[in-house]
Amino acid sequence: MHESREKYETYPKPVVPEFAKITYIEEAGVNNDEVIAEAPYEGMTDDIRNGNYYDEHYHIIQKEGHNYLEKQ
Repeated sequence: MHESREKYETYPKPVVPEFAKITYIEEAGVNNDEVIAEAPYEGMTDDIRNGNYYDEHYHIIQKEGHNYLEKQ
């Protein structure tokens, strides 16, 4: 790796001019698999912002017709 670093150019690095809107910031706890237990769906960000996605213990409020990952 050190040899390659000296041998090949590493700059300039391409800059990706993209930006993502932060939807929700909260402390979910360590190893909380429920944070990413469902594929995105239409209106998911609105549910999160409005408090209709997680309960007070940061667990997903399960909805009928949604597919969730199984806990390991």
